[in-house]
Amino acid sequence: MIVCTQRNPRTRLGLDLLRLAAVLLAGAVPASASAQIDCATAPPPWVFCTDFEEGHFGLWDDWDGNPSPMNTLVADPGPFNLPGNHVARLFVPPGRGTADLVKALPVTNDVIYARWYMKWEAGFDFTTQQHGSGLHAGDRALLGRSDYRPDGTDWFAAGIEPGYGTGRFNAYVYYPGMYQNCVDPEGACWGDEFPCTQDEGRRICTTASHRETVLPPLMQADRWYCIEIMLDGGTPTAGTAGAGGILNYWIDGLQIGPWNDLWLRSTDQLDVSVLWLSLFFHGDHGPAGVLFDDVVVSTSPFGAASSVPPDPSQAWGTFKSLFR
Repeated sequence: MIVCTQRNPRTRLGLDLLRLAAVLLAGAVPASASAQIDCATAPPPWVFCTDFEEGHFGLWDDWDGNPSPMNTLVADPGPFNLPGNHVARLFVPPGRGTADLVKALPVTNDVIYARWYMKWEAGFDFTTQQHGSGLHAGDRALLGRSDYRPDGTDWFAAGIEPGYGTGRFNAYVYYPGMYQNCVDPEGACWGDEFPCTQDEGRRICTTASHRETVLPPLMQADRWYCIEIMLDGGTPTAGTAGAGGILNYWIDGLQIGPWNDLWLRSTDQLDVSVLWLSLFFHGDHGPAGVLFDDVVVSTSPFGAASSVPPDPSQAWGTFKSLFR
């Protein structure tokens, strides 16, 4: 059962009825089916909302202008099987490369919640070296930076993507407190992974609370997922002592975290500021792309996130490395 916030409805009653009928036939009623909200009348905490029915990518802030064939709007029934629906498709040509949608949020905040529906097309290979979508704090020019540890004043980020060699959902995170795949304190660092499943504490997953308490589901192609993420920078600290950053995410309403007490920043000038929907491949990959629909970013919990608020008293926290 998908318990994320109900899809933002079209203004036509006919589509609303079709949506409700499709959900009922599927045997699952979304949590807020009786409180549908249009992007045009979204509540104040929602700082960004799109269902890709605008007919263009004008709401996004990409410097490359989102050119075809990497970025296209295509007709697709979407997660609620609606006639006349449109979704965004990201496609990466052969070889190393990226297709993405960047939204510089009009409101930055210590805590940001985001929700999107996503489908990996039929034949998608989850074992290739790749990165996915998530939230970013700091200058948008630092999007996609890697191989070094942020210093607490520049940036931190968390993305949802296939776990390294596992094919399961995973959060890949760059932040000042990262440790799982750092060559040495002054050398190269690659992102931590939540939950850390590469070992049982021998070398990489050395913090027990960063290992899995809930095993994320295996990823499947050609089906829609509801993905939600919450990222909280926490009170700025000079180091890991006293740090209170939080990450949590949900897959079709299944809560995978939270992980707390993360050192994400050392200044309150560093807020979560960018939504990044992305597909990046390190090298060779198949021709399948990914689809997105019904994207919401908010400063307050909603959907599955609204039923489980952050709990800073829990001492959980961090993630593992992906691509070395």
